[in-house]
Amino acid sequence: MEYFFQAGKQTSRNLLLLHGTGGDEYSLLETAQFLEPDATILSFRGSIKEDGMNRFFRRNGLNQFDYQSLAEETALLYHEISAVSQKENISLHDWVIVGYSNGANIAAHLLLSRNTELRKGILFHPMSLNVNYPAKIMTDTQIWLSYSKTDPIVSSIAITNLIKDFEMQKAHLTLQETFTGHQLTKAELIAAKSWLSSLSVN
Repeated sequence: MEYFFQAGKQTSRNLLLLHGTGGDEYSLLETAQFLEPDATILSFRGSIKEDGMNRFFRRNGLNQFDYQSLAEETALLYHEISAVSQKENISLHDWVIVGYSNGANIAAHLLLSRNTELRKGILFHPMSLNVNYPAKIMTDTQIWLSYSKTDPIVSSIAITNLIKDFEMQKAHLTLQETFTGHQLTKAELIAAKSWLSSLSVN
């Protein structure tokens, strides 16, 4: 997978960026700069093409997911995260995943479906992928999640089901409601930054 890596200050957090549909490894750099100016950054480009747009897994129409692609691309993404982390001598436990839309979806799926050392995530406008996840305990996992009741892409059922998935696994969940559809807002970025600043560094 194509990716961008930039070492930051050792006293800052490590942000792992996953873009939305049509984005690339540079799309969330400005967001990362706002959240943590001196962060170490690892940002991936989704390897799936949909009408020329980058995505992290295939779909067969709006909210019609290709579950074989989801499984394969999640495995690939985790392999790449692990490989780069080993190369750069960064513990998986020290990453904070920052995902938006499609990137937030695969991030949530990775956290819920696999036993990994990834424990922290900021998920902007994710949704349930209608997957039955294996029972496990995620009490050491911290998730900040934003959603909007006026989101034209993520239905109230889709976000409610995802929240239930995390709650059933006992993850520590912080929710932020927005009121402007599917796009990122300054208010939610400020809220995410505040939550991030409360986390310990490494």
